[in-house]
Amino acid sequence: MYFTKEKVKNNAKMVRIGLTDEMAEKMVGELENVIEWIKGLDDVNVDGVEPLISVADHPLPRRPDTVLPQASREEVLKNAPSPDDEGEYFTVPKIIE
Repeated sequence: MYFTKEKVKNNAKMVRIGLTDEMAEKMVGELENVIEWIKGLDDVNVDGVEPLISVADHPLPRRPDTVLPQASREEVLKNAPSPDDEGEYFTVPKIIE
């Protein structure tokens, strides 16, 4: 088992999604189904199949590479949920132990 209800709830908390215990339990089952489906791709024989770079036969149109005006640090940090004490950086919760 790759997922537990606690892991799902912890990840939901980190991305600020509210999940009830019932929703988290359902999500565990759905995520396990996704993993099983992906593991099934290991059985697909791809011998002689060229790697696919694009699903379209023609290249995508490109726009010119031009410099656009940027927001100031102060403007960007106004949207931060919790900037640092000096107001210079985004602060985020630690997610790796």
